[in-house]
Amino acid sequence: MKILIVDDEERLLRVLRLGFKELGDEVRTAPDGQQALKAIYDFAPDVVVTDMRMPVMSGVELVFEMERLQLGIPVIVMTAHAEVDSAVKALKHGARDYIQKPFTVPELHRVITDVVARLSAPLDNSLELQPSLDESEKAAILKALKAAGNVKAEAARLLKISERTLWYKIKKHGL
Repeated sequence: MKILIVDDEERLLRVLRLGFKELGDEVRTAPDGQQALKAIYDFAPDVVVTDMRMPVMSGVELVFEMERLQLGIPVIVMTAHAEVDSAVKALKHGARDYIQKPFTVPELHRVITDVVARLSAPLDNSLELQPSLDESEKAAILKALKAAGNVKAEAARLLKISERTLWYKIKKHGL
């Protein structure tokens, strides 16, 4: 699994990076939300784990921005006991779960595994929506790129999405 961990505490990042590496996961880290957004486009993680309080861009702001960009990457927020209200706010805007500090690497791994399993579990075998939605999205991107003469800025305008979102979706679909 590819995990992006966002926190301004280098010591915690180091512990989590080593712990998840031992579990066989690929991990990247970022010290704040702005760096996390850049890492999302470079690394294409399966899940993002973010702290709530950070300089430059907080975890809540990161969740809001990821929701606005419609990235579709599950987010888990790490929070101190006093920040549970902020975690609930993040959950309302797209975060999938939260974990209170302090926690162990196995505890966080279990939360991540549960979130990913919930999202990948089929809702109903009679409704195969995700593959057709992905194919529709891919077809729309290809059509927009063709109409725009492969100019991504113009294609993004035609699709009414940001260039950043288009770039992510191009990478997601291998276009």
